[in-house]
Amino acid sequence: MRLKHVLLICFLVLSALPLILSIWTLHSHSSAQYRKQIASNLDAISELAKQRLLATVDHIDDNATLLANNEAVRRHLVDFARTRAYELYDQMEASLREAEHQMDNIIDVTLFAPNGQFLASVNQRATSFDPKLFLDKERAIFLVHSQELIMRSITRIMRAGVILGFMVVDFDADFILDLVEDRTGLGETGEWLFAVRDAEGHALFAVPLRYDPTASFVRRVPKDRLDVPITQAMLGNEILMDEAPDYQGIPVMASTRYLPSMDWGLVAKINESEIASIISAANRVLELIGIGILVLAIIAAIWLSGVIARPVEQLRRSTLRVIDGDFDVEPIDAGWREAKDLGSSFANMAISLQDLRANLQEKVSERTRELDEVNQQLMELSVRDPLTGVHNRRYVTERLDEEFARSRRYNGQLGVAILDIDHFKKINDTLGHATGDEVLIGLAFCVQNALRSSDLFGRVGGEEFCIVIPEAEHQGVVLLLERIREEIQALPFQFEGKSISVTCSVGVAFLDEEIQSSMTLVECADKALYHAKATGRNKLVVYSDIPKDELEASTPSHIG
Repeated sequence: MRLKHVLLICFLVLSALPLILSIWTLHSHSSAQYRKQIASNLDAISELAKQRLLATVDHIDDNATLLANNEAVRRHLVDFARTRAYELYDQMEASLREAEHQMDNIIDVTLFAPNGQFLASVNQRATSFDPKLFLDKERAIFLVHSQELIMRSITRIMRAGVILGFMVVDFDADFILDLVEDRTGLGETGEWLFAVRDAEGHALFAVPLRYDPTASFVRRVPKDRLDVPITQAMLGNEILMDEAPDYQGIPVMASTRYLPSMDWGLVAKINESEIASIISAANRVLELIGIGILVLAIIAAIWLSGVIARPVEQLRRSTLRVIDGDFDVEPIDAGWREAKDLGSSFANMAISLQDLRANLQEKVSERTRELDEVNQQLMELSVRDPLTGVHNRRYVTERLDEEFARSRRYNGQLGVAILDIDHFKKINDTLGHATGDEVLIGLAFCVQNALRSSDLFGRVGGEEFCIVIPEAEHQGVVLLLERIREEIQALPFQFEGKSISVTCSVGVAFLDEEIQSSMTLVECADKALYHAKATGRNKLVVYSDIPKDELEASTPSHIG
């Protein structure tokens, strides 16, 4: 039998069976990989949704705190507790309205006396209240279902250990409905499930369901149905469930999430039938590719059987020369013996190339890791002040431009404060620059710890710092900055056995329609700082509070 006939028969026998087995193995592997990818995407989507909900709840909690800390409301409650004067009802309602206008997404704000007596309200939605349920709680936040979905915050207002009253704030909870209605990434059958716990501990759906629009605060899942995803979510188990029955009894893949601070359960799910359809469609392409490869293999076998025998010797010698670095090709001499040499030669070359490639990949990976670490360190150094560790002027300027644009786009609030250490040059001149550095470091640490995570703080000059405050409620920001100024004055600096008292002046400006750029906002804050310096130092000045004649006569200048 001729060599080409032997090659043809062997190639067909040896290639057909491995190809069939390979296609079957790849089919199974790809199915598992597609399913794993779908599960990973579902898990990531549910985690992102959980973080969005937590962030929104934190924002609501912050707003409720600002409202409860409103000084005018507290003063009215103190006066009411002392005098019970009738005119205080109108004053409390006016203060509530003024505070409510400064925040978004608030439906109603209501005040109750310590005994549950209704005092004042913006829209009079919450007119009854049982104070016994909240005497041991500083704050409670929960969902309320009426004509719309409401997030209700109840805050106990106290002063000097005495309960002055309770503030009930109703926030628009449409952000939950917006989340469950956005099914991006959940396919054709995907759905969000959102539930709270009822009085008996069962999972109570708090929003309309895709396949049951009337389910909101009506449909329940018993707490003993541990096979249902929403029950696992309410138990605090954040897991991925396969072939689990949903509220319709349909098998689904589900990712469960639990929000412990609110006792909420969240589930992202997609029907198993859709997953099977996706995998089937993907594998159908794979099957067609396998058939195509098999056909090509048969064609290649016919062609190679007539070609391989003649160039074997040439390939053998060429392989040896390639290993030695010589790429000259000699004439082809056909022969059976040469085929055996060809296998050995290619094996040697494969080993050499494999070793070279492995070493090269290892070196490249090592250098890449080192370069990534250095780049990360350089990036961090480029935005930090080397002395105090807070952000530097360039970073603060870039972020302020972003916050300014965002506030303009969404009609939000924004405040900028410039803080300058009083008589800092005198500290440097009399006690030395090392002492001045310690003052800068201590002040930066004090201010950083007093700010919210959403606030931006950085050093923009020698002894000058800048604070950028998004969502800046006017009165709350002033109170915050006054507290920071007082804490700085109380810092216990000790140098060579001597106590040093450090004070600072603060200028703050808030975004309004007349301010057209972030630079103008900074200039306004700087003018307020100058005014604080010029009128005695160690004080806070709001730009909008400066008389116009004094403002026109002022020219910002660093006077120490």
